[in-house]
Amino acid sequence: MKEIALLLCFGMGTIFCSFSQELPEVLITYYSKSGSTKTLAESIADGAKSVQGVKVTLLPIDQVTSQDLIKARAIIVGSPVYNANIAPPVQEFLNSWPFEGRPLKNKVGASFSTGGGISIGEELVMLNILHSMLIHGMIVIGGEETEAAFGASAVTGEAPFDAGIVDHVFLKKGFGLGSRVAKMVLAFPGEVK
Repeated sequence: MKEIALLLCFGMGTIFCSFSQELPEVLITYYSKSGSTKTLAESIADGAKSVQGVKVTLLPIDQVTSQDLIKARAIIVGSPVYNANIAPPVQEFLNSWPFEGRPLKNKVGASFSTGGGISIGEELVMLNILHSMLIHGMIVIGGEETEAAFGASAVTGEAPFDAGIVDHVFLKKGFGLGSRVAKMVLAFPGEVK
């Protein structure tokens, strides 16, 4: 039966073919007090969902379990900027990740952030999230564009980006990050041990 499925798979010109029912999962998680980081997370999820062959899970950090982290093939973490730092609940979340035996090693990781002003610390927050991922042995990547090298970020409180909504230029970066992470998950044939 497996041989027939393999022939059908290749005969139809399918690039991604799996005999497992379970799709590789992209977990997008965030902390959002004002709603801006959640909006950017939703754009990232839309980008990941635009790639066929992955399962996308979007959860606030207080709903993520260690099991969620372990079963995901990619983890994208977002935080608002707090005094040029990661928000305390996000730092606490990162500090709670399972470490014994390095269960997150070789998973794809990425970050995103929102801040009230230009140059208020978005890149610092993203880099600090990526540093935590590197400690766990994760493979970290940035966004689609040069302007999203560390991940996706948004300015939400300084002109001309103070309209009370996350500007489309930032949502586009989020979509690109989600899409790139999903494509990277599919580029790896399976988890590297």
